[in-house]
Amino acid sequence: MRRPHLNLPRIPRPVVLGLAAGLAAAGGSLFLPDSFRSEARILSDAGSHEPPPGRTGVWAPSAPPELPGSREDGPTVIYADILGSARMASRLLFAEYAYPCRSWRFGPERPVRGTLLDYLGAANQDRAMGAFRRLLSVDRNPKSGLLTIGAETRSPELSRQVVRRAVEELRQALVELSQVAGENKARCAWERLEEVRAQYRERGAAFEAFQDANRNWEASPEPNLRFRGRQFGQDLDLWRQILANLTLNHEQALLEARNDTQILLVLDPGERPREKCRPHRALIAFGAAVVTGAASWAYRNRGTVHRLFITKEP
Repeated sequence: MRRPHLNLPRIPRPVVLGLAAGLAAAGGSLFLPDSFRSEARILSDAGSHEPPPGRTGVWAPSAPPELPGSREDGPTVIYADILGSARMASRLLFAEYAYPCRSWRFGPERPVRGTLLDYLGAANQDRAMGAFRRLLSVDRNPKSGLLTIGAETRSPELSRQVVRRAVEELRQALVELSQVAGENKARCAWERLEEVRAQYRERGAAFEAFQDANRNWEASPEPNLRFRGRQFGQDLDLWRQILANLTLNHEQALLEARNDTQILLVLDPGERPREKCRPHRALIAFGAAVVTGAASWAYRNRGTVHRLFITKEP
């Protein structure tokens, strides 16, 4: 008995090639290592920049220390600049991390201990800078000032440690900048304080000499003598007040120079990621299928393609 013939629709060759390429890309993408991204977020400081109580503005160092960009653009502007500096890159590249990592996609996790320089496989810091810029990203929202620090590596634990180390190194860099500013203010305040002390001693000696030469000048019938005596007293009181203010400013600058704390408004400290961020295997397979199918169709219909897109004939 003769079997009936089934008229199955013929699948176009470009579709077959596209599906084959998609399957091949999907299989190949399985061997690509997964990448994990951890992020930390730092809020912009919303506090005021007015001097605290007790610090009178008789001289410039009485103002609180400010970093560049902390008045109009928010402090996270300078935070981003510090994180993008070669100094910060050096600290993060040569810091030591301990984390589990896979040697390949389906390999077992093994404990690793080393620096980011070892992880990137670079001979020196200059060669590692390009890969490091891709590993650590710093983004700032211009509207809210929110600063996002992200690290992407093949180990979720390493990504978390790099982000947290970056936040801590930023805090330390701000402490050092604040201490340097305090030391400069203390030095300037001390120089001015020495000048004011000399002036105060000179005014005090002049007032004392006047009192020795004019006993009971306050009860003198001569108005010019009483006026000169009051002038000496008021002048001495003024220099005494200036000396007290400069002494307070100098002490405040010394405290700033020794202050080893810096408050960062950290919204997210950087957690261990649970899901990979790359590669997008479905997108890779779909893209390979579409590109291969389109290329195959264009080759089979190259005459039509040439006429429509090159010679532009109808």
